[in-house]
Amino acid sequence: MKTQNSIKNYQIRVEGHLGKNAAIWFEGFQIEYCTNGETILRGPIIDQAALHGILNSIRDLGLTLILVQQEE
Repeated sequence: MKTQNSIKNYQIRVEGHLGKNAAIWFEGFQIEYCTNGETILRGPIIDQAALHGILNSIRDLGLTLILVQQEE
């Protein structure tokens, strides 16, 4: 099993604009609201388990996931 020892930055896009209550779930992320109605979350994720935690939060909030991309 491969393990990651370094923090990676990710861009995650969801459909719709997050309200203030939903944005609390993504503390530590930059939140950008696009004119096309999407929200972009950008921030560091320490490992795959943390990434799955963020994805679970997106699911629990009933958001539609559009993109998950590791940034350079």
